[in-house]
Amino acid sequence: MIIDHFSTFPHGGAGTAARRLHARLVERGVTSRFNYWKDEQDQNLDSSFRKLEFTANEVSLPILNQVSKKIERRRRRNICSLYHKHVEERPDQYELFSLPWTLEKSNFDINAMGSDIVHLHWMSFFIDYPSFFKSIPDKTPIVWSFHDMNPLTGGCHYSSNCSRFTVGCGECPQISNPQAHDASWHGFRSKQKSLRGKTVHVVTPNQWLSDLAKHSAIFPEATEFHIIRLGLDEKVFQPIDTQEARRQLGLPDNVALLAFGAEDIENYRKGFHHLISALRQVKTDTPIECLVFGNGKLPENRDGLPKFHEFGFVDSPEKHRLIYAAADLFVLPSREDNQPQTGLEAMACGTPVVGFRAGGVPEYVRHNKTGLVASMGDETEMADHIRRLVNDVELRERLARDARRMIELEFTAELQAKRYIHLYRDIGNRSLPIEQQALFSRAA
Repeated sequence: MIIDHFSTFPHGGAGTAARRLHARLVERGVTSRFNYWKDEQDQNLDSSFRKLEFTANEVSLPILNQVSKKIERRRRRNICSLYHKHVEERPDQYELFSLPWTLEKSNFDINAMGSDIVHLHWMSFFIDYPSFFKSIPDKTPIVWSFHDMNPLTGGCHYSSNCSRFTVGCGECPQISNPQAHDASWHGFRSKQKSLRGKTVHVVTPNQWLSDLAKHSAIFPEATEFHIIRLGLDEKVFQPIDTQEARRQLGLPDNVALLAFGAEDIENYRKGFHHLISALRQVKTDTPIECLVFGNGKLPENRDGLPKFHEFGFVDSPEKHRLIYAAADLFVLPSREDNQPQTGLEAMACGTPVVGFRAGGVPEYVRHNKTGLVASMGDETEMADHIRRLVNDVELRERLARDARRMIELEFTAELQAKRYIHLYRDIGNRSLPIEQQALFSRAA
């Protein structure tokens, strides 16, 4: 059985999650290949990774080629028009809004690749929906692992509590000049049309995103929905001695350390501003200092705030582990999020998490069991939780033990791979004659 993964990048939050799954599948003997658009971090990737090159799709008759070129020019003009009218200048507090088209078509030969199952991950800016999905025969199963809301909306990656994706989008609050037939409306219908007739298996890491996906009309009627938790290597992310971690990082050992990290700490959705406000309200006898990793700058006005230790962008799992282990708690103040891996990694390293009741966060930051959860946006409650964990060593240690135990039982890379292999086999079996099903299962 050949599984072809597709991901815009092999790095970043979604790319890392996809790459971890791919690596564990390869370890288990599955023929897994990873197709991506580009690798800005220039990682050392083995031969199972390849940069996907799309092909032109010209016809043999010159006169038809001329017609085709005219249609293509019109298509590009429409894409540019929608972008400039609705997407080019958007409110700063929103993050990505991606159109389901690219200026170049995404034609490729799935038969030449020999894929048994197409496994999609984070696909924005990588594919042109109409031509990409046209290249995939209807009978070829598609597994799609969601890393945010974009596959089920007309363009946004997180809806900020907007539910217009349940009625086909349009009048989008996240774009310029929202209209009934704006970029979100056109994007929604393009996605819906591109997937029509396809065999789609949507996989989400939590119930929150699964429930949202089921309310989107983008997916064909026969779409199946599955929940498979993200997985990480619990041997890489594991508890180590706190004092040793602090020594290696050059951190003090007589203070309480709080950690926060994100790919971009200035991303409004990641909620660093909420943490800043909460910290101004935290009063404890124990001195507090903060560890921060990720791109972006800290606020210039730090009056009334603890000392910050900045690590910048960290791409080493070993360095991440040291930061998590050095911290007494990890703060996850996301306003919206799927299943942020920073929280999982911190828990795997024996560090309890404080977060907001947002998105899929409370499905693993389980209040008073594996961490503490505050009402969405309630900075005073978050400050209370931080104060409580700083002051109560016994509670902190209990939450840390239970969080680590939860990771071992539910969020390992091995368990994730087993669940995906089970899904692949089930999908493959249903698509084959009975006499071939046993052979397919063994090949998986």
